[in-house]
Amino acid sequence: MESLLAQLNTCSELIAEGYSSTGNIGWLNEFCATFLDFASDLKARLPSGANLDVETIFLCLTQVVTCITHLERTISMEAPQMTRQHFLDRLDWCLRRLLVSLTQLEDNVTQVKNLEDHSFVELMDLALDHLDDYMEKLAQQSNNSLHILEESFTEDTYQLASIVNHIVRHALAFANVAIQSDKKALTALCETLLAECATFHEEAGEPNSGHRKLEALSLERALYALESFLNEALLHLLFVSLIDLENASVEKLRDALQRDPAGAQELISSFDTNMDRIQQIGVLAIAFSQDIKTKTIVRSCLASLESLDACIVPALQLPESASSAHHAEVLQEHFNQELLIFRNVIHEIIDSCSLINNYLDMLGERIHVQDRSHLKLIVQRGGVVVEHFRLPVNYSGLSEDGKRVHKDLILILRECQAVVNLDIPVDPKRIVKRLKILYSVLAKLRDLICKDNLEPDSSVASKAQVPSSATRTFVRSSRSIGKRHRSFVKQTGNCSVFGPQDSLAESGHSESDLISFQITEILRLD
Repeated sequence: MESLLAQLNTCSELIAEGYSSTGNIGWLNEFCATFLDFASDLKARLPSGANLDVETIFLCLTQVVTCITHLERTISMEAPQMTRQHFLDRLDWCLRRLLVSLTQLEDNVTQVKNLEDHSFVELMDLALDHLDDYMEKLAQQSNNSLHILEESFTEDTYQLASIVNHIVRHALAFANVAIQSDKKALTALCETLLAECATFHEEAGEPNSGHRKLEALSLERALYALESFLNEALLHLLFVSLIDLENASVEKLRDALQRDPAGAQELISSFDTNMDRIQQIGVLAIAFSQDIKTKTIVRSCLASLESLDACIVPALQLPESASSAHHAEVLQEHFNQELLIFRNVIHEIIDSCSLINNYLDMLGERIHVQDRSHLKLIVQRGGVVVEHFRLPVNYSGLSEDGKRVHKDLILILRECQAVVNLDIPVDPKRIVKRLKILYSVLAKLRDLICKDNLEPDSSVASKAQVPSSATRTFVRSSRSIGKRHRSFVKQTGNCSVFGPQDSLAESGHSESDLISFQITEILRLD
């Protein structure tokens, strides 16, 4: 471990040198070579299994590779010092965080995972496991012997109340950025859950085991109701956020600031809101995913986007000059690349049937709406479904019939976009007709993808209007948890979205002698 710490210290010293004007390509090559040796040795010594320090190390390694890629471009195009400092500051933070994690691993310091450190999914599992244990205890004991376990039951209810409180915190944090209708529903579900938990806690001393079981079942139903609706709300937010990111992109923000800085405030506010939403979507995507590659990629994207969120708008607001233009260009390109990787990884882990079902819900509610602006928005959101199947891993999963229907989807969606965007008055019946065809094509595609999970006697008509309270999952099915059969992530263990990192690095290698591309190899998490 001493050799690792010595290598890490050398890397830190090189970063300190980078803040000076001598930080050129030769200096970056030296840093890359030193960091590659360190990272290669580090990977060989990392313990296997889930560990907060190991997760932090992989995040830092990924962030270092990301920063190196953009730092190389910064140096090559002779961007100003403030651009270089942005990436050097992030590199310095990563190295300091690596030092902390390595020190804790060397000292065998096991980080105690408090409830605050658990994700929404982990907390749900804990709560439902506690209820399972509670029900088993009730089943094993007769009414006459319940008083013997009174102390145990009381302790269980206290622990469960604490877990539920943390679940509600996560749900309300998400509700904060959710669309308005979902915000109200999530708040109401949280209140119901807290009320059921309070009743369950108050009835801990109830001598009747049957009554206790009913209270436990009521609490379990409240937990499932919250989880199910949060999945739906997350998909709603995904549609809204991805479209809003196009409508309030960095490019549009830059143009608006150049034309009318004062009038661009609304667009800046929309951009900030979208970034908050992306963070929440990412946090829950990490929670739902069990694949370490996927978790690492999403964490790295969120880290980059959070860092850029604080400086990209100020960069666009700088007085016009060659240096400020270079600064904004580098940050803008970095932002767009991270956002693309984020979108791809979300589309890779998300469940196709759930995505289509969610869009069908929205489309079904708005087919007969007369307001053209609302129709434009709902048709625009259909592009998210098309984007989902543009990812090779999703398209390759379609059968031949599915691919044929997918072509029909693209065609009818284009027709819908054309008709709702016409400047001349259009007979509402023409719009409704095309939207109904879009609905029918999407329902058919959904049925082809989900046919193994559908009831044999179900018809397309009966499945088309799926209530938003139905239990669906945000991401693909891959695992069953205990007796509850709650599935979150897809069955494939490898996340192909890791590719963009590799391709970016390799393209950099073709232009210079930087060996930074090799560092990506040690990030291939086995």
